[in-house]
Amino acid sequence: MSLLIILISVSYFIVCFVSYSYLYKVKNLIGYHLGMNLAMSSSGVMGIAVGTVLGYAFPAHYTLITIAATVIAVIIGAIFGALVDYQTLLSGISSGLMAGVMGPMIGVVADLGLVTFTTILVYFTFGILCFSLRS
Repeated sequence: MSLLIILISVSYFIVCFVSYSYLYKVKNLIGYHLGMNLAMSSSGVMGIAVGTVLGYAFPAHYTLITIAATVIAVIIGAIFGALVDYQTLLSGISSGLMAGVMGPMIGVVADLGLVTFTTILVYFTFGILCFSLRS
């Protein structure tokens, strides 16, 4: 069980890193509206997914999990928001703050089906974010 949670969490960060690497290469094509969507979606989905997985795995450590998920989501929001400008950075931070606090709440009452759903949601969201630049 613990190994599965570690693999899922690592896969989240791999997908996030690969998406960021792709978007960084083409950051000149990203406008303000797309940049805001990138920052808010990436930080929101990562905050909820990481908080859900950690809350599911370690429900007794709720405070530490909430802090960790919030910090992770805020950092990801800031990194993706910095692709465009300071307004998108602020949007990414605020979205990450909200999702990081909400994710562990979901995770404490989650089952394996919800963890699977959030994993699919992470892959789908980052795929859509990278695909949105092709139009």
